Amino acid sequence: MPDVKTKLQQQYPNATFPAPFAETFNIKFTKLNAGKAEGKVIVNNNWTNPFGIAHGGFLFSILDEMLGSAACSILDKPIYQDVKALSTTNHDIFFHSPAKPNDKLIIKAKVVSCRKNMIFVKGKIEKNDKTLVAESKGIWFIKR
Repeated sequence: MPDVKTKLQQQYPNATFPAPFAETFNIKFTKLNAGKAEGKVIVNNNWTNPFGIAHGGFLFSILDEMLGSAACSILDKPIYQDVKALSTTNHDIFFHSPAKPNDKLIIKAKVVSCRKNMIFVKGKIEKNDKTLVAESKGIWFIKR
């Protein structure tokens, strides 16, 4: 992770990689390579819905963070030298199975395709036993 992170920090000195928001949910990044990001998190009781399962907003947020990190990881390409910022423009999520407090989740994201002004990304959340919790796809807009 340090190589891509260092390059991004040098290219965008006013930005923070990974985003400070990742700390809100104690996301631990395990991989940040060109076009890929991976992390893990343990579900906290405070991030559940009234029925004691992981809140959909929490799951969406951690996927959004990981997909955005994967998108950022390719910004060192020459075509993106004049980028000012990157932001989510569309993000769809599909829930498959519940996660509960103390579940260890693995969040994976990868860039599917990139254009001059848009980056297309997909990702998923799995439990340690490979149970699919959620998957998503999104488009990140490049601000120049």
